[in-house]
Amino acid sequence: MRDNGPPAVLSPGDVVKGYTVVRHLDQGGFGTVYLATNDGQPCALKLVERQRVEGRVEKEVSILLRLTHPNVVGLRGFSYWQAGERDYALIAMEYVEGRKLSAWVKEENPSARQIAKVTLDVARALAASHAAGVVHRDVKDANVMVRDADGLAVLVDYGIGDYEGAPPGVTQSMLPPGTMEYRPPEAWLFVEQHTGHRGARYVSVPSDDVWALGTVLYRLLTARLPFDAATDPEYVQSVIRKSPVPPHLANRFVPERLSVLCMRLLEKDPAARPEASAVCAALEELLSGAEGEAWDTPLFDSYGPNSATTEGEAGALARWAKRPLRQMRRGKAPGPELSGAGPPAASLSQAAPVAAATRPLEGALPGLAHEAG
Repeated sequence: MRDNGPPAVLSPGDVVKGYTVVRHLDQGGFGTVYLATNDGQPCALKLVERQRVEGRVEKEVSILLRLTHPNVVGLRGFSYWQAGERDYALIAMEYVEGRKLSAWVKEENPSARQIAKVTLDVARALAASHAAGVVHRDVKDANVMVRDADGLAVLVDYGIGDYEGAPPGVTQSMLPPGTMEYRPPEAWLFVEQHTGHRGARYVSVPSDDVWALGTVLYRLLTARLPFDAATDPEYVQSVIRKSPVPPHLANRFVPERLSVLCMRLLEKDPAARPEASAVCAALEELLSGAEGEAWDTPLFDSYGPNSATTEGEAGALARWAKRPLRQMRRGKAPGPELSGAGPPAASLSQAAPVAAATRPLEGALPGLAHEAG
């Protein structure tokens, strides 16, 4: 057992406080997660150096103790561990055997129905969290696991979450910790209006999570972010002042009713966004009436190892090999006779003149992807 190094050096077979490490799972901004077992039961063991987080671990445990819901990762145990001169905290959580949402959507190329179901799962997790006075503050595709066994989506990593009555945080910046691309316009507007005001602190509320869920849904439907710009300041201004292209105009295979709901989650005015519980009701209603091929057809062309052909000009294979796994579908979109919907969606050229977002699904803005708190 190595007891004088950072958490990342734990190896299979190491035993920490009764937990036997099986393998490394993930590395986050504040800790390392391992697959481990305790009394033969698997769990996700999060190991965090206490000096680096100053109370965040205890806050995360307090949050998870408030939440018991099938779409929220469950708490299994909590302890402290000293290794050499370093003090660590350990959080044992439910192990969700599956894939991150970002990987699931690339590998499965889901239909609108599948995307709506996954979004409903996350909305249910948020509804339960908000009812308990908890704000996640980092809803994104990397923090959603889709279980392989039944396709259930589980919201994970409440490490930078907050709750009503929590002790003051350690964040010294104007914004709380979070991920840049998922912050709502009111957060950036607060920064714009309070720059130079010493001690000004933005407080996240449930509508922030709803905006982030809208961003997640938009990416699932279009394979792009709602906003894009060449620089970070331009990106922030786009979030504050521009409107995204509706998903059904960015990708004509998206059912218009699902697109309309997505745009409601991305309302600039937080008061105009539905609460998470209302999002659940809206998605349940959509799914109950979702009939026709439009809801069950994959939204994108899928390019895999068996999708190349020998036809075409020289160099076509090389271009094919460089294409992403998810592309806008080609060909005729399901019309009213197939989908049971109204008139065909308008073309992208009829949308508001907003630049199409082209940030990649992973690694956008690497320097600001997870801002320090």
